[in-house]
Amino acid sequence: MRKRSTTTGAVAVAAGTLMLAGPAVAAERSFGDPRDDVRHGVDIETVKVVNEKNVRVVVHHEDLVRSYESGAGMTAWVDTDPANEGPEFAFAAGLFEGTDYALVRTDGWKLRHGAVPLRCSYEMNLDYAEDVTRFRMSRACLDRPDRVRIAVRAAGQQKDGDHVRDWLGGFRQFTAWVGRG
Repeated sequence: MRKRSTTTGAVAVAAGTLMLAGPAVAAERSFGDPRDDVRHGVDIETVKVVNEKNVRVVVHHEDLVRSYESGAGMTAWVDTDPANEGPEFAFAAGLFEGTDYALVRTDGWKLRHGAVPLRCSYEMNLDYAEDVTRFRMSRACLDRPDRVRIAVRAAGQQKDGDHVRDWLGGFRQFTAWVGRG
């Protein structure tokens, strides 16, 4: 009987394990905003960015409000080109029931004058029970980037009429880059 070396056996087991493993998991990163910045339902707690077949963003808020009286809204700026300073796209949305949303091209941090919503596949869902905003943008909408990073600002009007804003991290601060999985 011939003996196999331990090294040969270990290599065979490792190779078998790699062959059984499924496809790579999509690139995904979560970012926290632990500060209690605003006394309004739009206060951002965490943001998760997933970059795979689509780019998906999940924003957890403190307490989303259904009423239009909240004046709640959010803009997520999407940076897709490391060589070009600033974002190339913005996903702008109301955060109250019956609101609308749009994905547009930007001029840096400004929405283009007369910006027209892009004609491609994107969508948003609001979950008031879980205080979550979810949106998805097809990679084709974003010119098929290898990696993305986002900056998120939520805003609303308090009962005293004061308009408040909350940025993930800080004013015009992007997340780290999230590569495609």
